[in-house]
Amino acid sequence: MRTSRHWMRGGVLLAMVILLLAAASAALLATGHFAQQAQRRAEARAVNALAEARDALIGYAVGYPEWHPGQGIGYLPCPDLSNDGSASGVACHARDHGAFGRLPYRTLGLPIPFDKHGQCLWVAVAGSFKHSPKPLRLNWDSPGQFRVVTPSGRAISSEEHDVIAVILAPGVALPGQVRPPASTSAQRCPGSASIAADLPVFLDRAYVNDITGKLDIVHGMPESGVNDLAVWITVDEIFDVLRRRPDFSAMIDGILDAAATALRAQIIDGEGHIAAGFPGFLAVQAETLIGNRAHGPLPAAAALGIAPEQADVYDNWRDQLRFVACADGSACLSVTSTDSALSTPVSVTENCRALVLFGGERRRGDTPQRRSSAIERADPAQYLEGDNLTSFTRGEGDYAGARHYTPAHHPASEDLIRCVL
Repeated sequence: MRTSRHWMRGGVLLAMVILLLAAASAALLATGHFAQQAQRRAEARAVNALAEARDALIGYAVGYPEWHPGQGIGYLPCPDLSNDGSASGVACHARDHGAFGRLPYRTLGLPIPFDKHGQCLWVAVAGSFKHSPKPLRLNWDSPGQFRVVTPSGRAISSEEHDVIAVILAPGVALPGQVRPPASTSAQRCPGSASIAADLPVFLDRAYVNDITGKLDIVHGMPESGVNDLAVWITVDEIFDVLRRRPDFSAMIDGILDAAATALRAQIIDGEGHIAAGFPGFLAVQAETLIGNRAHGPLPAAAALGIAPEQADVYDNWRDQLRFVACADGSACLSVTSTDSALSTPVSVTENCRALVLFGGERRRGDTPQRRSSAIERADPAQYLEGDNLTSFTRGEGDYAGARHYTPAHHPASEDLIRCVL
């Protein structure tokens, strides 16, 4: 009987232990589950903040002309260099230098962009797209400056250094990174007003805020010693959005119209005679003279006589333009033009004193056009196609093209053309 009671007590104790172990296991499982859920929510917050910042930067570039009339499209803001949430009020380093700093959330109209660990986002902006000081040209051939890579150096972004902006979420501080709190009541982000001091304690690689040349930016990976999360914008991605502006086609057409009008004024004076300065214009601007045909790139807006309100936009796209002119001022050129590359092929043939040629987007595929180096940009074959290229380089033959740009035809590499009568 005593043995039976001992056995019963032992059974009860064993059952209690089993229940306690089960409860403890359930608690541990629940804790792990909740921790995983919390981690997922934190990661989602970081991803959402990065995506929202990326969209805001693209929106800034698309809407730039509305806030800055006559200054073209595509410019990105300088980073926040003083930890006040606004783009730098002065030039962010020299022309064509990239800039690293905090995301200018006030300028972009965003709430404070915290990542999953309560850190503000950072951004690197290419010198070829930043708004101050502006690059000498900004168009779909503008170079990127960054490449996004893994901690081991493997490229993640699609093409070699074609990225124009990278947004980074710093994540938790790594050993050795001591991150100060905001130093004044006006600051909403942790850190000081010194970008140089804050960069190494918030980001995990040795970046500088004044960026010269190409730069690899590291996207963190688990167990790599780098936990910065990155999203980025490429040249093609931003122009995929920019060309959907309802006035983009009109902008391109306006550049051709302005160039043709100004070129005519160099050839014909107010009384319809050959302008006295026309031979001098050709002597300076023409790269080749073959027979009666002079060929070359068009000069800057000031030299060509483009109206001031059109000058910035024209200069941004000037590298897309070429001219061919009859050296004696006669109408020695024949051009056949259609309305656009996608229109019904009803063509008009005209005799012209000169032509303005617009190369359009780079041809892709098996025989791509390349416009990265100065040598490539000076080569007509990287802009013109077919008979136009043959006529331009040989100084003989006729020309053909569309009068209006059509963004739906992508890439719109067909030559656009204007006849100067």
